[in-house]
Amino acid sequence: MLWFGAAHTKGDELTFVEPDRTLVSGDVVQNKTMPNIFGDGGTPTTWLAVLDKVAALNAEHILPDHSAPGNGSLVMAEQALISEIRARALALKGQGASADDAGKQISAELKAQHPDWPNTNAAGFVKSVYAEPH
Repeated sequence: MLWFGAAHTKGDELTFVEPDRTLVSGDVVQNKTMPNIFGDGGTPTTWLAVLDKVAALNAEHILPDHSAPGNGSLVMAEQALISEIRARALALKGQGASADDAGKQISAELKAQHPDWPNTNAAGFVKSVYAEPH
């Protein structure tokens, strides 16, 4: 059992089975699923810090809570997705876009990039980016 800090929630726990290099990732690493900060959970920045520590485990198998299992590349994919949403949201914030407008725009962009994903609504995560001190 591991706790690397707040990500989806303040209490995200991970289970790493070392002999099999299998990570039960909870909501910290998902497969084709939008990130979401639950309640007073972490921040986009703390989630990325947690993912840096998760990446160091070099897991071979990932078992997420709400999506299909995958290989260790899911960790890098989650890092890229969160970094991409965060950077895009900060750029739109810098241009004066409201959190609601940025959420709609980023969600539409993600839908175009990932048409096979069941949900590309990033509005809640964008609001978390806007709420974070920068």
